[in-house]
Amino acid sequence: MLENVKKFSNRQHIPVNEISHFQEYHFNIKQISEILGISRSIIYQLEKNETIKGLKVPAGNTTKKIFTWKDIHTIVEKFPNKITKPKENKIKVFANLKGGVGKSSIASQFAMRASSSGVKTLLIDLDPQAHATLAVGFKNISDETETILNCIVGKHGDKKEITSVIREITPFLSIIPSTLSLSSIEVKLHLENRRVEKLKSILESIRDQWDLIVIDTNPSASLLNVNALLAADELCVVCATDFFSVTGLRQLFEVIQDLQEDYKEFGPNVRIIPNLFDVREAIAQESLGVLRQNYGQFLTKTVVRKNVDLKEAQKFSQAVWLYNKKSPASEDIISLTNELISEVDHDYN
Repeated sequence: MLENVKKFSNRQHIPVNEISHFQEYHFNIKQISEILGISRSIIYQLEKNETIKGLKVPAGNTTKKIFTWKDIHTIVEKFPNKITKPKENKIKVFANLKGGVGKSSIASQFAMRASSSGVKTLLIDLDPQAHATLAVGFKNISDETETILNCIVGKHGDKKEITSVIREITPFLSIIPSTLSLSSIEVKLHLENRRVEKLKSILESIRDQWDLIVIDTNPSASLLNVNALLAADELCVVCATDFFSVTGLRQLFEVIQDLQEDYKEFGPNVRIIPNLFDVREAIAQESLGVLRQNYGQFLTKTVVRKNVDLKEAQKFSQAVWLYNKKSPASEDIISLTNELISEVDHDYN
C-alpha cells in the first residue's frame, strides 16, 4: 500500500498552465489573437511599444514572454470595437428543474469564455452547492462569505448593497458567490413583500454596469429560482440528451406558462442547449431528435458533446479551451458562447 502511495506521488508533473486557476492563467500572443480576434502583428506592435509589457519567464536555456489578464484588459480598452457584446438579452439565466444535466458547468464555462473575449461579465451563483463558484476558482468559501442572500433578505437584519458582495476573478469576470447558507433564503423570502421580484429589482440598479449577467440556478421550482426567471432577459435551458431530461422540459415550460399568466411583462427569450450528447448512444440520438421535433424553434445550433475534458477542466477551476484547446468540449463551448452572444436564432422546423 505504501509503495503505491509513493508511486502516485511521483507521477509526472502536469504543466503549470493546466493546473493553474482561470484567474492565474498566462497567455501567449497566439492565444490572445485567437480569443480577441485581433491580428498577431498588432499585438506584437503593442508589445514593441510597451503598451503591453508581459512577463519574462525561463524557457529552457532562454526566456519567453507571457501575458496576464491585465495585458488583455489593456488591449480590449484600446480596441473596444473588436468586442462582440449582447445587444438585448443581457441577463441570461441558466436553468432546469432536473439536476445532473451539466447546467452549472455550461453556465460557468460560458461566463469564462465570454469574459475572456472582453465581455464584462457578472456570474451570480444561486445554487447552495456552489458548483459555479468553485468552477471559476473562487475557493475562499466560509460561513462569512457574502452571497445574494445578504442583498435580498439580509443577514441578522442587515441588507447589503449588491455591489458590496461582488468579487473580482479577472478584470472581465466577477462573481457573486454561493455557499450552503444560501439554502436558508427560502424561509426568509416568504416573509418579504413582492418576494418574487426582489432579484429583478436589485439587478436593475447594476444592469448598466455590465455587458453580460449570467445566473446559475439550482434544480428546483423554488422562490429564488422564480426570482431568477422573472429577472431573465433570456432563459438558457440546459438539457441532457436523455429520456428523463427531455421529458422534464414539459414541467419547466408549464412553470414558464404560469408565470406568463401571472406577470404580463414576463416573456424572456428561451434557448434550449442540448448537452452531454454521445453519438454512440441510441437514446442520445433519439432524444436530440425529439428536441428538434418538439422544441426546434428554441434549440441552439450548438450541441455540447459529452467529454471528460470538461470535468477535468472543472477540477482545476479552469476554462476547458485553455485546459485542452483541441478537445471537442472546447470547440462546443466556444461555438455555444459565440451563438448566445451574437443572439442568432436557429429554427429546425
